[in-house]
Amino acid sequence: MKSKELKTYNLPMDNTLIAQIDAKPTFLFVILICLGIFSLTFKMDPIYGVIMISFSLIALIYMPKVVLMEFYTDYLVMYNKADKDNCVLVYYDEIASWHYAWGANRDYLCIELSDGNEEIIEAFSKSLFEGNMNRFLKDKHKKNA
Repeated sequence: MKSKELKTYNLPMDNTLIAQIDAKPTFLFVILICLGIFSLTFKMDPIYGVIMISFSLIALIYMPKVVLMEFYTDYLVMYNKADKDNCVLVYYDEIASWHYAWGANRDYLCIELSDGNEEIIEAFSKSLFEGNMNRFLKDKHKKNA
């Protein structure tokens, strides 16, 4: 098994990043800025436009970017939220199956490896996680989990 838990500074540097999942909702803040500009442009209620733009800019600048997963050509990297120095490197050819488990309180992405181990990461958006996983591992998606 080449898949393993390791320190972030030991990650291979020879591959280029293809996709990334982070917890910062950048797209939402950009939409709020656009709505604020729209509100100011058409003189709806300028205070709402100023509040939306201000809130979004402050959030974009000061909210930290928390990377949860990165996708490369041969493998994916799952970052540990609690310990930012550790991550799990999982090669695509060693993944037996994966599924998205959602519940009332928490969602999880579960990856089952060919040696029987299971890697689990806390998730927040079924469409975002499933979209990226289907992009790289569509044939290993376990539908009824």
